[in-house]
Parts: sequence; C-alpha cells; structure tokens
Amino acid sequence: MSKPDRMGDLEEIFEILVTSYSRRGGILPGESEMCWRPPADAYETEDAFVVQIELAGLDPARIEVQADANNLVVKGIRQDISPPGKKHFHEMEISVGPFARRVPLIPGVDPTSAVARYRNGFLYITFVKGDTTPSGSRQIDVDP
Repeated sequence: MSKPDRMGDLEEIFEILVTSYSRRGGILPGESEMCWRPPADAYETEDAFVVQIELAGLDPARIEVQADANNLVVKGIRQDISPPGKKHFHEMEISVGPFARRVPLIPGVDPTSAVARYRNGFLYITFVKGDTTPSGSRQIDVDP
C-alpha cells in the first residue's frame, strides 16, 4: 500500500471517530474517556470565586455542571456541524465531540452557592466565598 492510500485510510478513520463521538446521542463523557479540554480561567474577586470556560457553539441546556467541596466539573458534547463526508483539512483547530474540564475550588468556597450562566460562547460559574463546610455534590443548572 502506498503512502497516499494510508493517509486516505487515516482520514477516513478519523472522520468516523469524530462523527461517532460527536453524535453519541447526548451521553455525556466521563473524564477518563477520550475528551478534549476547553480553555478555562479561574480567578477571585473580593467576595467570589469565578471560573470562565470557553465553550463556543454549545446549547447551554446540554452542558453538565457539578460542584462539590473540592472541584468543579463541566462536561458536554460539542456537535460537529460541518457537512458529512470525507474532508481534507488544511487547518484543524476546533475541537468537537465530548469534553470534560475539572477545576479545583479554592478553600472557603461554598459549592451550594454556585450560579452558572452562558454568554457569548463562555460559561461563567460564580461561587460565593465564605466560611462554610458543605458536603456532597450539587448539580448546577446553566442559565442561557
């Protein structure tokens, strides 16, 4: 088999892989599964801890956000909306398929105070800082 044929095979396998993961029927990935990691910023203000995650092109209703005393976990799937079929990429920088991002919370953050909102392709999760000792985890709804 010549090199061009192998490249064609690899492109076809890659297309199948991306398509199958991006069309999993809404099943959210686990962190150990093959996922991409969206970029995130985490910062403090005087009275809050804020996590900002870049998630362009997502439906806020399809983003899963959970927090416990130690971590914030954000999961979902970005669908591939390009036309189906074989493609020859010249640039490939937009990640599609399942994603997962874990951000450690700073001490003194109340996970039960979390508010999540999605604006202009960014997900913002804001926590109130304070001397609380919550336990368990909490599912957080995303406001569009």
